[in-house]
Amino acid sequence: MTQLPQVANSDTNAEGMGDRSPLAAGDYIFCITKSEFKATKAKTGHYLNLTLAVQEGERKGSLMWVLMNLDNPNPIAVEIANKELNSICQACGLAAVEDSDELHGIPFGATVTVKPGGVNYAPSNGISTYMPADDISVAPPVEEGTDVAPKQEAGETSKPKMPWEKK
Repeated sequence: MTQLPQVANSDTNAEGMGDRSPLAAGDYIFCITKSEFKATKAKTGHYLNLTLAVQEGERKGSLMWVLMNLDNPNPIAVEIANKELNSICQACGLAAVEDSDELHGIPFGATVTVKPGGVNYAPSNGISTYMPADDISVAPPVEEGTDVAPKQEAGETSKPKMPWEKK
């Protein structure tokens, strides 16, 4: 038997973990909430680990992590990491950033992709593009019971029929 450090599922500790599935592909507004510069497992370099939190929409509060090899024996890995970090700085409207804490709390946009899972791992997210937050619009979550389909005139269809669907 193991004594827990605090009482689980009590009046003072009852919050569940929430939805941990990957975000759907699309544009989101994020803020960086945490950053750490850590040694690589092989102790041959360091990476910047950024925690990003979704700021709007039905997945508000969901987290993503971005790792950038800023100090690595592989110069291509360092180049890729620097370009990604520069893109984040540009999306935040900052130049000459010397401390990752300068990026915290500034909203920016990002296009999220979904990486397929494999035999031993689940699907996960990646980011393909960073942009200023003003460059994207995030649709508000749809309230239950509302009509999400656009209104159509009589006889209109939502998409053209494919040749094999026409009669």
